[in-house]
Amino acid sequence: MTPKARVWSSLVLGVMFLGVWSGCVQASIVIQGTRLVYPADAREVTIKINNVGGTALLAQNWIDDGDAGKKPEEIKVPFLLSPAVIRVDPESSASLRVSYTGEKLAEDRESLFWLNVLETPPRKESDENVLQFAFRTRIKVFFRPKNLKSDVDLVADKLDWKFKAQSPGNEKGETRMGIQVTNPTAYYVSFGKVEVVLDERRIAVKDEMIAPFSSGTFLLPEHVSQNYRKASVSYEVINDYGGRRVLDKALSR
Repeated sequence: MTPKARVWSSLVLGVMFLGVWSGCVQASIVIQGTRLVYPADAREVTIKINNVGGTALLAQNWIDDGDAGKKPEEIKVPFLLSPAVIRVDPESSASLRVSYTGEKLAEDRESLFWLNVLETPPRKESDENVLQFAFRTRIKVFFRPKNLKSDVDLVADKLDWKFKAQSPGNEKGETRMGIQVTNPTAYYVSFGKVEVVLDERRIAVKDEMIAPFSSGTFLLPEHVSQNYRKASVSYEVINDYGGRRVLDKALSR
């Protein structure tokens, strides 16, 4: 049976309003890394979380399958995450251990999951009229099968880009110009940014992660003129370690 995350039902997702408060707040728990890669042959993988704030916090931890709205106790994933709940003292760190339970996943491509860390300050009797916030941080978990044919470091070079007319789904039924990217590899590709360069003009487009062996289309703004002499795409790809690499490729219709 696929394991369920063990959680404290008393912890909740989102923001808890317990009084009147004003000012700026920010998360104190920081995950060390922007993503977690789990090699299929690994016994377990660890990742650190750091409390950079001045107050002890409780961190509730779980892995989901892509549905961010599900409660932790409703989620079934092929991983065990330990500890499910941990106290992290100020200016200190803790390690989370992830282990694969062996349920069958795709062997010819990566599978995607998400690691969640929800921080809440411990409750005190004196906190009755104090506003408390619960912050959730969520990063990607890539399960990587053994013996994938392509080299992960060469994925960015293998992406294919071209112009493509796309309907934005509005009531007018109009089509807009966009750029289509095709990923012929076994790896997910995460973009830091994507820009279309028309002559000397750089136009940012809303980018999304591209799954293995799939395509996606990024729409250009409606006001972009289709009169240009030269077109290219500049895209920033994020690697396993959070590093970024920028590439440029010519675009043709």
